[in-house]
Amino acid sequence: MTIRKILFNNTPFQCSEIDRGLQFGDGHFTTMRVVQGVPLHVERHLSRLSEANTRLFINHPSFDSLHQRIINACDGIENGVCKIIVTRGYGGRGYGFSDGSEANEYIQISDAPGNLKPVSLGVAELNLARQPKLAGLKTLNRLEQVLLSQECRASEYDDLLVCDSEGNVVEAIQGNVFWYKQGQWYTPDLSFSGVQGIMRQLIIDEGMLVPLRIGHFSLETLTDAEQIILSNSVRGAVTVVQFNGKILDKCKLPAVLEQLIL
Repeated sequence: MTIRKILFNNTPFQCSEIDRGLQFGDGHFTTMRVVQGVPLHVERHLSRLSEANTRLFINHPSFDSLHQRIINACDGIENGVCKIIVTRGYGGRGYGFSDGSEANEYIQISDAPGNLKPVSLGVAELNLARQPKLAGLKTLNRLEQVLLSQECRASEYDDLLVCDSEGNVVEAIQGNVFWYKQGQWYTPDLSFSGVQGIMRQLIIDEGMLVPLRIGHFSLETLTDAEQIILSNSVRGAVTVVQFNGKILDKCKLPAVLEQLIL
């Protein structure tokens, strides 16, 4: 396909093609915390990127040296956030992509957010679509989260718990969710929708919350929850002080998770 003309904000744009990440959200990303120049859990983030490349059939020929580029970009950053975006790059007509397409890679460094205090959590009206082919991945298609963020801003809550189209709990807007009741920890199975968070997987792999049950749970399962925790790789772990208007009795982060506070 030959592009005859591109106007960017009504000004001629000198480019023969537009990145497929911009055109179709054809790509993925990961976001990691940087402390004293060190990108935290970088190996886990690289594994996430590698898996996404494989599952999305993205050709990323320079991936083997990405680790060093991340290290170089984070050098001298005392307290920040490093975001890696990988798109399919250029090539292909319409939705179809060229087998010769090579990934475009973006490394972004920004300031770290302030310390996150315990949050109030509501329930979102918007539901997430179920798509097992994309489940767990952090793709560039974030329009659901954009709309959810707007819904949250219009609410009285700091964050919202989100269910899928079948009514199963998936995650919060800003991270994965764990809850505790009657001596048992729970977290949703993410085989149909949601993002497989780096912190979520670390908590599971290290057995930080036990006993832990992973499954498909309806919203009613959280009705009598004694404690709820949200996790993500930028803020670590934070407790929920209020869920859907109900004050939770247990608001102190379990000692085993204190090492995740960022």
